Amino acid sequence: MQERLVHFFMPSYVNEANLIYLLSSVRKRKFPMTRQAKHVRVPVYILCFITEGEGVVVLDGALQKVRPLQLYLLVPGMIVEFPEQGSTFEYYGVWFEPIRLTKTRGRYEALPSLSLSGALSPGHIPVHHPQQILQQIVQLYHHSRQERNRDSLNLRIQLEQLIQNIMKNEPEQPDTVMDERVERSILYMEQHYTDKVSIEQLAEAAGGMPPVAFSRLFRSETGLPPVEYLSNVRMTHAKQMLNTKNSRVKEVAAAVGFRSEFYFSRMFQRMVGVSPTLYMKRGKLKVAVASSLGFDDHLKSVGIEPVCVVDLFQYPGQSNEQYAEQLHSQLLELEQSNPDMIIADHYHTEFREQFKQTAAPVFLDFSVWDWKGNFEKIAELVNREREAAEMLTRLDVQTETTGQTLRRILGQERITIMQVSHRTIGIQGRVNHPLNELVYGELGLRPGNQAPAELWRMELQPEAMPVLDTEHLLIHHHHILAGSDKMYDELTRTPVWPQIAAVKDGKVKRIPNWFVMSWTPLGRQRIMNELMAAVGEHQQR
Repeated sequence: MQERLVHFFMPSYVNEANLIYLLSSVRKRKFPMTRQAKHVRVPVYILCFITEGEGVVVLDGALQKVRPLQLYLLVPGMIVEFPEQGSTFEYYGVWFEPIRLTKTRGRYEALPSLSLSGALSPGHIPVHHPQQILQQIVQLYHHSRQERNRDSLNLRIQLEQLIQNIMKNEPEQPDTVMDERVERSILYMEQHYTDKVSIEQLAEAAGGMPPVAFSRLFRSETGLPPVEYLSNVRMTHAKQMLNTKNSRVKEVAAAVGFRSEFYFSRMFQRMVGVSPTLYMKRGKLKVAVASSLGFDDHLKSVGIEPVCVVDLFQYPGQSNEQYAEQLHSQLLELEQSNPDMIIADHYHTEFREQFKQTAAPVFLDFSVWDWKGNFEKIAELVNREREAAEMLTRLDVQTETTGQTLRRILGQERITIMQVSHRTIGIQGRVNHPLNELVYGELGLRPGNQAPAELWRMELQPEAMPVLDTEHLLIHHHHILAGSDKMYDELTRTPVWPQIAAVKDGKVKRIPNWFVMSWTPLGRQRIMNELMAAVGEHQQR
C-alpha cells in the first residue's frame, strides 16, 4: 500500500513538509452518545466539523466553547471530556493518517508521521470561510459512501485538497496591538535583566526616544511604569530560579540584577507576598487562613486543608464581651496550630502585627475585587498552579452548562437578588461584585428591572422599596443577631410587597450567603447548584 501511495502522490501531491494524508473514513455522527459525563481518549487523527449543537467540551484540560461551523483537529492521545448534562453535537468526522515521505538513496519511503504541518495544530482551527470547508467535507462524505470510490486515488486527492484549503483558509491575524517601540524595550529588558538598566537605555532601545516621552508611552501601552515592568520581569525569572533544587537567595538575587541580597528580598516580599526563603518552601508549608470571605475554600479547591481557619471580624449583633472572648479563643487557636504562613483578607489588616508573632502573613491586594486573581495568587503561594488551572476549567464547564440550562428553563423570567441587613434592604446590581458577575454575566440570567446597571448594590429603606419587576426573588438575611429578620418583617408589611410578581407566584426563596460564597471556586459551584435547585423547585409547582 505504501509503495502505491508514493507512486500516486509523487511528485504532484507532496507538500513542502513531504506529508501526505491517507483517508480512513468520513462519518456523520453525534457526540457524546450518552447524556452522562464521559472521558474519551482519541485513538486516531480526526478532522471534526460541527454542524449542530452549542456548548462546551474540555480538550486536554482546556475549555472549548463549541459552536456550529467550527472545525477541530483531534489527535491520538488527546483527552476529550463531555460535561454531565452537556449538549449533544452533530458533526462530520474525517478519519485520516498522516504519512511522512523520506528520501533515502534516491527512493522515497513512507512512514507514519508523529506531527502535522504548522497550520494543523490540535484543537480548534479557525477558518475564514467555514461553509467552503463544510462543502468539501460533505462532498468527500458522499463520495466515500459510494462503493466504487472506496480506497480510490480520487478520495485521497480530495482529502489532500481539503487539508490544503484548510491551511489557506485561516483568518488573517490582527495587527499587533502593542506599539513596536514598547515591544523593542521589553525585548531589551528580557535580554538585559541581569544588568543595571536605566530609563535612558530603555528609551534608546525603543528607538532613541526622549526618556519622559518613552515612559509615558510605555505606561499607556502596558499599564505599568518601565521600572515596575522591569521589576516584574526580574521577579518572574527569580521565581523560576528559586524553584530549582539547591538554589540560594544570594545567587538568585545576583542573577536577576540585584547587587544587594537584602534589597532583593525586600522587593520580592513586596511584589510576591512572601520572602524568597519562604517561597522556596512553598508546597510544604502549613497554611492558616484569616478571612471573612471563605479563603479556606481556595485552599481546599487545590487539595490543601488549612491547619487553622479564623474569622476575626466583629459582626453586628455581637457584644464587645462576646467578641473579646471569641477573639482571644481564635488567636490562641491560630497560635497553637503553628502555621508557617497566614493568608488573610483585607478585613484582617488590623491584626498584621499580631499575626507576625505567629507566622508570616500574606494580605491579598484588594484594590480591585478580583476573586480569580486571589485564587491564582493563593495557588501560587502553595505551589498548586496546575491544580488551580484544572479547577478553573471545571468551573468554566459548569458555568457554561448551568447557564444554558437555566436560560432554557427561565426563558424571559427575571431574577432579583436581595440582601436584608439590620439597617437596609440591598438590591444587588449587575456589575462590580463576584456574585453579580456570576449570575448576570457568566450565567447570562435576566436581572429584574430595578437591579442597578452601574452599581454593585442599591441600598433602600423598606418604605422606599418600589414594586419589583421580577419573577424570582432570592433573599439573604444578613446579620441576624443585629436584627435583619426584623427589617425583613417591615419589608413584607409594606403595600408594595404583595404587588411583586415573585411574591404573588410564591417564587421568593431564602438563600445562604452567596455574597461570600461568590469569592471562591467551590462557593461559586454551590451557588450554581442552589440556583438549579431553586429554579427546579419552582418549575415543579
